[in-house]
Amino acid sequence: MFTRKINYVWIINLVLFAGVVFLGIEQAGRGAEISNLENKLEVVSIEKRDLSENIFNSGSENNLSLNASELGFVKPSMVLYFDSIDTVALAK
Repeated sequence: MFTRKINYVWIINLVLFAGVVFLGIEQAGRGAEISNLENKLEVVSIEKRDLSENIFNSGSENNLSLNASELGFVKPSMVLYFDSIDTVALAK
């Protein structure tokens, strides 16, 4: 009778140990993923800082507008505004 209780205790301990090991492995995987994302964030922050420094170091407004147009950020030369309320609410 006493040995049967000891066997149950061993089984419960083994199940708990397996659960703790499984949860530890899962937590380590999440930690590695977070570390990877932090490294990527650091690289992107450094690139952003370098780009900002290059923009401020170029100094000339012409250089800035040339760089912006090369990157596709062009200010529109002509803007048309439509007054949609007048066309919908026109009573004829």
